[in-house]
Amino acid sequence: MRIQRIAAVARFEFLSVVKRWSYLLATFGLPLFLAAVSGTVLGVQTYFLSQRASESSQFGLVDEAEVIDRSSFVEKDGELRWRARENADEVRLYASRDAARQDLASGAVRAVYVIEDDYLTTGEVMAIESEKTPLLTMRGTSIEPLLRDLLRKSLIEGRLDGEVHQRVLSPAYFVRSRLGPKGEELVDLDEALDLLVRTTIPLFLGILLLTALLSASGYLVQTVSTDKESKIVEVLLSSVTPEEILAGKLLGLGAAGLIQFAVWSSMVVVVALTASAALAAFVSIPWGALAAAPVLFVLGYLFLGSLMLATAALGANAAESQKLTLGWAVLAILPLMVLVVLLEDPNGILGQAMTWIPFTSPLTVIIRLSVDASGIASWEVLGAMLVLLTSTWLSIRVGARLFRVGFLLTGTMPSFAELWRQAR
Repeated sequence: MRIQRIAAVARFEFLSVVKRWSYLLATFGLPLFLAAVSGTVLGVQTYFLSQRASESSQFGLVDEAEVIDRSSFVEKDGELRWRARENADEVRLYASRDAARQDLASGAVRAVYVIEDDYLTTGEVMAIESEKTPLLTMRGTSIEPLLRDLLRKSLIEGRLDGEVHQRVLSPAYFVRSRLGPKGEELVDLDEALDLLVRTTIPLFLGILLLTALLSASGYLVQTVSTDKESKIVEVLLSSVTPEEILAGKLLGLGAAGLIQFAVWSSMVVVVALTASAALAAFVSIPWGALAAAPVLFVLGYLFLGSLMLATAALGANAAESQKLTLGWAVLAILPLMVLVVLLEDPNGILGQAMTWIPFTSPLTVIIRLSVDASGIASWEVLGAMLVLLTSTWLSIRVGARLFRVGFLLTGTMPSFAELWRQAR
């Protein structure tokens, strides 16, 4: 293949796309519009929730079992009230259930908790809410752990003392640690947050890859359908080989699609990096996966894009070409379909096998680097990249023949026998 002719085709295809007003508007205008709308909506909701959170929440408590320690309450306006800590919800202690229900009906309290006579036997506390209780706020659930602590303190008051008393109130304080790459213990890791980050990153990157493929494939299918209708490729084939046309279109249109996708995702990436820097002290960020992702994305796109171009040329129209290319995108996200298995055992047989399959290797390597970077050797990462490069070269060679057949047989769908013969 001649590099100059590939570059000429790539430059023509790239400029023909990026000069369109629709492309510029979709690339730069759409993210700004979505950012403005999202920021406005988020700001309104944040203001509303902050206003509701700043309101004092009152809850009622009826102690029919007489187990609550009254020393925790203070008298205010002729009522016994309890607040676990500053800015916490306030609890009113009622003498009867009827009095508490009246205040609940009038909206003076959000909910009423009744410790019934048989509490020591059943352990049940009835929570009564009214139709005025907010539906979406979580103020009601925030008081229940505090009430649980109050009950525990009241039940052991005077029965235990010293360190045992304190340990019953606070049985355990878990300090998380994880072995680092060199075997050292990394302390102060939040296990739940760490698990969330490690599972979210591969899922997020997988969605990014799928979005990039679908975005770029739209330009690939569109230009193939346009060229097929105008028969311009038939003229080009007299001076440029099918491999050069395929490679040029792949690079030019891919660059346009990836630029658009990069602009769209730049805001999300900035937010993600900012969050990663803020969470670095609490979780272990899989920097290896983030560093390898761009290279794997480009290699994965080149491989799948070459297949999309070849199959798009076989369609009689744009709609049919789009259907033919959709299958390649589905194959690329197979690791997401078995994400639970890969997260649970990233270095098992399935993970190792999918590392060497060009369709699944980009996402599989990213998932393995995110979950357990020590379990995948550097030669496996480099080997997966080499497999993608080799597969891309083969798909361009084979795809160029199918590409030529698809254009020359305009109006008819070649048979599988003809496709197999040309591919060989």
